[in-house]
Amino acid sequence: MKLKKLTLKNIRSYKSQEVIFPQGSTLLAGDIGAGKTTVLLAIEFALFGLQPGQRGSSLLANGEEEGLVVLECDIEGNAVVIERRLRKGSKTISHDYAGLTLNGHTNELSVTELKTKILELLGYPEEFIKKTNLLYRYTVYAPQEEMKQIILEDAETRLDILRHIFGIDKYRKIKDNLLIVNAHLRERARTLQFEIRDIESHKSRLNEGTQSLIALEVKLKESDTLVVHAKSKRKSFELELEALKEKLTEKQRFEKEIEKANILFSNKMQYLSDYDRESKKVRESLAEVKETFDSVVYETLIKDISAGKKESEALNKHFIEISTSLNSILSKKQDDMEKKKRIFSIDICPTCLQDVSDGHKHNIVNETESRIAKAEREILELTKEREKTKVLHEQACIQLDKLEKKRSELEILRITTQNLEAKKTRLRELEGMHNLVVKDVESLKQHLLALKQSVLEFSKFDTLSRLKEEELKKAFAEEKRVEIALAELKKEREFMLKEQERIARELEKKEASRAYFIKVQELEKWLSEDFSKLVSFVERNIMLKVREEFSRLFNKWFALLTTDAFSVQLDEHFTPIILQGEYELDYEFLSGGERTAVALAYRLALNQILNSIHSRIKTRDLIILDEPTDGFSEPQLDKVRDILRELNVQQLIIVSHEQKIESFVDTIIRIKKDGGYSMKE
Repeated sequence: MKLKKLTLKNIRSYKSQEVIFPQGSTLLAGDIGAGKTTVLLAIEFALFGLQPGQRGSSLLANGEEEGLVVLECDIEGNAVVIERRLRKGSKTISHDYAGLTLNGHTNELSVTELKTKILELLGYPEEFIKKTNLLYRYTVYAPQEEMKQIILEDAETRLDILRHIFGIDKYRKIKDNLLIVNAHLRERARTLQFEIRDIESHKSRLNEGTQSLIALEVKLKESDTLVVHAKSKRKSFELELEALKEKLTEKQRFEKEIEKANILFSNKMQYLSDYDRESKKVRESLAEVKETFDSVVYETLIKDISAGKKESEALNKHFIEISTSLNSILSKKQDDMEKKKRIFSIDICPTCLQDVSDGHKHNIVNETESRIAKAEREILELTKEREKTKVLHEQACIQLDKLEKKRSELEILRITTQNLEAKKTRLRELEGMHNLVVKDVESLKQHLLALKQSVLEFSKFDTLSRLKEEELKKAFAEEKRVEIALAELKKEREFMLKEQERIARELEKKEASRAYFIKVQELEKWLSEDFSKLVSFVERNIMLKVREEFSRLFNKWFALLTTDAFSVQLDEHFTPIILQGEYELDYEFLSGGERTAVALAYRLALNQILNSIHSRIKTRDLIILDEPTDGFSEPQLDKVRDILRELNVQQLIIVSHEQKIESFVDTIIRIKKDGGYSMKE
């Protein structure tokens, strides 16, 4: 990974600042408190977000509502831009935005998603996603005081940390998990042992069930023979009863014929009664006819009625015409009378608008009275004429009613005369049908006698049929009984077969459980003895190899920083042991420069060993050293040049206020603080 540019807004003492990181060695120079370490903290925040226990207030500038960190870098040819924002809430300061731009494609991600993606790009193992970024701290950037702290930690704590970042603690996890697995296997073995405790009992029950099934099969064959015999006997009775039922069917046929003949006989007798009654009525109606119909009189009457209708219609029409004329004259008379009343009230002519004289008024009145007198004479004459016409019309209507009544009487007489011949014909027909029915009645009497004789001959089969039905019922009952017995035996066999299958399945499971029990015991024994020893052996050898290499590198870097009088090595807990000749020196009694040399050598050795173990991580060519020369003497500072040359990384960033370091690096970025704000010079 190569850092390219860092943008800060409202981060600690920075208001707004961009820092460009070139390739090679770069020195962040400036006075203590100028803001150099803030740059390193911002880089770590951009990559991994807030660390466990770290608060947003440690990064957001005092009094500001929002802060921004943007880091641009190159990870194996991928252009990566990481952007994180901090926002001040009502109670806390937290992430407000996390975004990742990869080769020009920008995505907004959650805090966890962004960290996961960064670790993936950097090639860091997955187990570092939800933990403190120890791998980054011990390979790329670790504050000098933090490196001193790991040296001062108690042995077990330091060993646990190193085991974790080396990836060796997985062997301890394997052994811990091995204990859990073995406990589970032992518990599983106890469960299996309980499951197979009655396996012999199941075998015995299976054998007993087989013998019972053999005995039951013998009973089934005997019961099946009884069922066949009962069915045969029942079918024999059914055939005999079927023959008797045919005889009874024949008898029922004769009985139905008798029933039909009786109904026919009753109908014939009813016909005779109906014929006699109708003949009597016809004779009586013939005796009642005394007067005959005269067609000449009827035609004359029709002509008189037609003439009467025409006369009545003419009188009615004349009456209507007179009434119309009378109403017209009355209307005109009424108009003249109103005109007469109105003429004297007119002073000005409504047509010409001139004064109307009295003489002219009298002339108009005289003329109007003349017309009224004429109208009264016409009204009198028309009234008399209308009354006369009304009387004549009423007389014509009365005469017409009399003629219509006479016509109705003649029409009734005509119909009666016409029916007289039909009745005589009907009387002859009735007498003929009466004679035919009498003959049919005699024939039916003979047929009924023959049918009754036949029914009497078939009556004996009723008793035989009832007896045979009783025998058939008993045969059915016996057949049902043996079938039920057979069904019960089959049900018992089915139940026994299911029980045998169940026992066989359980036995099969128990046999499988016994085989599995043996495998579980063998596996538990192998894991607890052979595999556990193998894991411990591998762990010891790896730790020994790592410690030897770590110790060698530690001594190498320490030798570059100190005189030949000192040498260092690591004990089994990776605790530095400082030797001067044959004597071991306590770390606490070393000078400040010597303690810094121990911490820096430990830091550089740890960097190399981690890069060797985690060969796939993408931060191998980047190292950040924060105040690595604190307390160094002039000779020690001179040796730093050799250290930097020996590191041979593509990008090295050093934070220091030592001016002498400036001559050791390729690029110098000077940081100063002005008015409380940090900035580049």
